[in-house]
Amino acid sequence: MPLRELLTGSANAGGGSSALRASVLEHLRDMCGTRRGTVEGRPDYGLPDITELVLSFPRAIADMRDAMQHTIETYEPRLANVRVAHLPGKALDLTLRYEIAATLADDPGGPPVRFETRVDAARGVRVE
Repeated sequence: MPLRELLTGSANAGGGSSALRASVLEHLRDMCGTRRGTVEGRPDYGLPDITELVLSFPRAIADMRDAMQHTIETYEPRLANVRVAHLPGKALDLTLRYEIAATLADDPGGPPVRFETRVDAARGVRVE
């Protein structure tokens, strides 16, 4: 459980898998909304600056996927078997889409959880 939830008392004890999924989603939003290099003591926490990725297209697609995978595997221990995959969009679409698929570490035989992530320079990173 993220430290923020423990400190604010927003941890939902006994809320079941839907509460756990909601908590993981909130943490993914925080992680993906944090620019890499801005957290003291954790230089690899977060994602690269989106505006800098534009300069490295099309390599940026794999770079963002790899950064997302690393951050989730390193800082979200409630997820196991994490897989981040690029979801191709339309030819002129300036939004990168990724699917995050994983299992809940407490329920390795359970169904996978999936989150869609959208990355664009105008709105930043959104996880749903």
